[in-house]
Amino acid sequence: MASHPGAPGPLWCPSGSAYAAESLVLAVRDGLDGPPAYLPAPRPAAEALAELPEGVEPRRLLRLASHCAPHCLNREADTCTLAARLTASASPPAPLPPCHLRPVCTWWTQSGPPACRACPGVSTRPQ
Repeated sequence: MASHPGAPGPLWCPSGSAYAAESLVLAVRDGLDGPPAYLPAPRPAAEALAELPEGVEPRRLLRLASHCAPHCLNREADTCTLAARLTASASPPAPLPPCHLRPVCTWWTQSGPPACRACPGVSTRPQ
């Protein structure tokens, strides 16, 4: 059984894989690449993947989280360079988006509120 955000254990990536065993859906996008609408509770990604239209890349419609991968292209030692890039330009103060991942989120742990504010605008689909 996958661990749930908030449980002790590894940090989670809010830009995670759709196919990792523990992957969860945090939000659903409003149309392809639209803004995310956060779910009242995370949902196992495996359930949501079965409901996607054929041919749609999951990350175009779903905001997914999974455990941080030790060999991720965005990692340098113990630092997520994506979180650092997100917070490099100051975002105006705004309310934090709702998030079930925050207590165990690598971006929050590393960069705090600025990363949280930038998170909904991050596209996780492959280029």
